[in-house]
Amino acid sequence: MIEPQRPAGEAIRPPAGPARSRSARTTALLSLAAGAGGSLLVSVVLTGMASGGDRREPHLAPSTAGAPPVFRVYLDAAGSDAADGRDPAHAVASLARAQQIIAAARPKADVEVRIRRGVYSSPPLNWKTYVPGHSISFLPADYRYGGDLTGIAGRPIFRGTGGIGFWLRAEPPPAGTGDTALRFYYLQLERYSSGGIMFDGGTRPSPAGVLVGGPTGVNGNTVYGVRFAAIGSKHVPTALGYGAIDLVNSQRNIIEQNEFADIENGGDPAQAALVHGVYLAHRSSGNIIRGNRFDGVSGDPIRTRNASGGNKVSGNVFVRAGSKAFFSDWFQRRADASAPRECASLENRFYDNTLTSGYNGPVRTWSASPGSDTSTGGTGCEPEPAQRVLAWGNRTG
Repeated sequence: MIEPQRPAGEAIRPPAGPARSRSARTTALLSLAAGAGGSLLVSVVLTGMASGGDRREPHLAPSTAGAPPVFRVYLDAAGSDAADGRDPAHAVASLARAQQIIAAARPKADVEVRIRRGVYSSPPLNWKTYVPGHSISFLPADYRYGGDLTGIAGRPIFRGTGGIGFWLRAEPPPAGTGDTALRFYYLQLERYSSGGIMFDGGTRPSPAGVLVGGPTGVNGNTVYGVRFAAIGSKHVPTALGYGAIDLVNSQRNIIEQNEFADIENGGDPAQAALVHGVYLAHRSSGNIIRGNRFDGVSGDPIRTRNASGGNKVSGNVFVRAGSKAFFSDWFQRRADASAPRECASLENRFYDNTLTSGYNGPVRTWSASPGSDTSTGGTGCEPEPAQRVLAWGNRTG
């Protein structure tokens, strides 16, 4: 049922009305709380496996009017990396080879990596190839834009090989590239130690001694219909897991209709709590996390960190997920020998979700630490206090 009362520390729904400055909006929220208590698509096909507002439609088909043809690379578990990958009969066998082909061709159109259904033994890969002004999509060979899981033979499966790392870590693009625009549809990523996908825009210390994002973020990406399974040190003991999807200095992404199953670290409770379903860190703001299912996450399934504000988390289902809360914000309040100081994340929205159970028992709807629910983090952070988490309409059951 809908939450009968607001748990301690839970912000009420922000009032409807005209847009106001953040200062005015924050003052109103605090008072209420106190009173209540045309891009082109380049396509690489793998065979053998199968800025504002709520952006609603991530199924973006290639442009057609006056657009250059989509550049495709095909991947097949039975293919060969000696092939050129340009048609299904000459499919390559690995993502690493697909990246080489795209980088060498330097296409000026959208790219698709089309992946035939199958199981791919796939070690961690650093992705550093982008097409300015265009997207690169990774999707099943038989997927049609706008379709769902019933329209394909099955998800292609990428299975880790036991090493340390993420299935795919997207590195910062060169200056002037614009959005990285990587798109992932209906894949399955399983048995990786650190996590599944990392959008890593990098970090650097500011003159004020606060950790901020790098000069170019990894922005404007989509993860849709992907299944993440058996992620973390409980399943791959070579390293601790951090996030099935891990964002660092990564903004304006859509994470929708994915499945997160058995995202777990082994070891003591502190180690188990380090892994998350979606981890938004270091200026990862303006992201949409919508309509996903989290089932078996030993840490808090949604975690924000260090000035990662303005994210919207809605319509998700949480089952046996969370060590302390379904949504949590945390930051490094004081610098130490290993890390600079960080800032709180402000005005994240957590609403209309279904909250079934924590990983080992009851957990809070949300939590924010260290400091108060309106802490900013001090010098070098946002100058005005604001609510760190706004939560409403979440259901139990």
